[in-house]
Amino acid sequence: MNATRNTGNAVFSSWHSNKGVVRPVAATMNPSDGSHLNGAPPTNFALRVALVYTAISIVWIVGSDTVVDAFFSAASEHFVQTLKGFLFVLVTALGLFLVLRASGQRELSLVQRLRDAIYASRDGLWHWDIARDRIVATAGGDLELGWNAARTIRGMEGWKAAVHPEDWAGVQGLLDELNTADTDAWVLQQRFRTAKGDWHWIEIKGHVLSRSSDGTVEVMEGTYHSIDGLKRTQLSIERTNRALRILVAAYNAVASGRSSSGALALLVERIADAEDCPVAWVGEVRNDPDKHIVPFACAGPASAFVKTAEFRWDDSPYGRGPSGTCIRKGEPSLVGDVLNSEGAAAWREELNQFGIRSGVSIPIEMADGQRFVLHVAGNSPQQFSDDDTDTYEMIAQVLRLMIDSADVAVRFSQSEIARLEIAERLQKATSGVISALATVVEKRDPYTAGHQHRVAELAVAIGRELALSEDRLEGLRIGAWIHDVGKIGVPTEILSKPGRLDGAEIALIQRHAQIGYDIVKSIDFGWPIEKIVYQHHERIDGSGYPQGLKGDQIALEARIVAVADVIESMGTDRPYRAKIPWQAVIDEIESGRGTKYDENVVAAAFSVLDTRAEAFGFNTAR
Repeated sequence: MNATRNTGNAVFSSWHSNKGVVRPVAATMNPSDGSHLNGAPPTNFALRVALVYTAISIVWIVGSDTVVDAFFSAASEHFVQTLKGFLFVLVTALGLFLVLRASGQRELSLVQRLRDAIYASRDGLWHWDIARDRIVATAGGDLELGWNAARTIRGMEGWKAAVHPEDWAGVQGLLDELNTADTDAWVLQQRFRTAKGDWHWIEIKGHVLSRSSDGTVEVMEGTYHSIDGLKRTQLSIERTNRALRILVAAYNAVASGRSSSGALALLVERIADAEDCPVAWVGEVRNDPDKHIVPFACAGPASAFVKTAEFRWDDSPYGRGPSGTCIRKGEPSLVGDVLNSEGAAAWREELNQFGIRSGVSIPIEMADGQRFVLHVAGNSPQQFSDDDTDTYEMIAQVLRLMIDSADVAVRFSQSEIARLEIAERLQKATSGVISALATVVEKRDPYTAGHQHRVAELAVAIGRELALSEDRLEGLRIGAWIHDVGKIGVPTEILSKPGRLDGAEIALIQRHAQIGYDIVKSIDFGWPIEKIVYQHHERIDGSGYPQGLKGDQIALEARIVAVADVIESMGTDRPYRAKIPWQAVIDEIESGRGTKYDENVVAAAFSVLDTRAEAFGFNTAR
């Protein structure tokens, strides 16, 4: 559970509050049932009824007494007064009946509209009487679970039975916190078991409704709804960023100029800087009789575990962990949850003691047959996924090049040949990093990857027209090739959504520039790659995002990519629309010349397109 004052869970009901008393009204509420809320008419309506009733009563009493005094004798006055009273009761009863029936119809109509609105929102309402351990809820938030949460969860035990054990652990902590804190609002994200037996993310929002005299929470209420798609996208992004962080650390170790042992020590230090990494280590694979893996570089708060643990790559219990498995199979090996993995049985008690819950081991096999293992641990389950295996394999290649480069530097520290060889290997490592970034993007959205390649080709052509050097063109090509890498942080359904996006969706897409910058900013490419990624949506007049830069505040390479990006985006088909007519593309660029887009870049782009538009895949037919 998230230890913030956030809650979000599954199932609860509707309620009605009157004069501070909370009364559960219905255990379920959906458009097809006959349930409804009971409640008094609004206060101003009741006041109007009382005033009208008073006025009618006064008129009746005064008027009827006047008539009786004028037309009836004293002998018959008693009978007439009694009859008058009966008539008054009948008339007022009929009036009240008509008024209350109209009020009830109006209230039922309002309740039905509210019920329909709640159902359509796919949110459920809940009410929890903690003292009685009674939970009541509406349907709505449980539609994707495959079972009726409102009928199943009636108290804490029912709730606990439906929630993933790891997510239940913090509920008591939440109650303890609410009982001692001033803040009443909270949100909780939990996994609920579905009818199919898998897990579905639900967010529960709540607030404290009443407390006892000593401040103990008595009653809470709130809403719950599914966040499964969003949560899984978030977790996927976190895992991808974690893999990219390892890749970036590997690249920085390559560029450090240290010996192989020094570079590997730097590598694990950089990886272990992350808060979610208890330990990272590199071990040498031995060919002794027991097939030991001997760690020689280690960093992180759980380093003591690695220094005392035994690792092998045979078929013994000490060889069945991810490090031994990756050597035997020659590919990355991942453990989602060490507490439930047979391969981690040999170290389970120690792993739990040091807060290690998941991990990935990456094999590094050198050309001369020497082998190493890089292991990265996580402090929570499922931090590593088989979906990222391609990235981890790319990391293995970069690490192999890194060690080769470092060894060459040690053997030929001052020779020109060594410098050339190191430069060549470093270039290969750089290409490996770029390829890995592009691969990650392509796995999530093949269209975005193709778009980046086409933008890169056009951007280089524009840069060459502007007489940029070959070295600068290479940086431009690489930056354009990964300029949309931040879209790994945008849900695919939004990237490919047909029709107009709403404000929240536009804001989410615009975050890709910041996300991309965060991914590449720590990589020293030797070119302004991070500026291209960060600034390619900035505009000359300051109308762009995310920083609102103007003019020369924007790197020239980013200004070039901005123009190439707009031309390619408008001039080619997208998953959700056909390409824009070519003249409209030209008009857009021309109208923004000198305002949104750099005037010299636009001129260079038109020079390229006048003769080679078809070569870049654009259909210029009017």
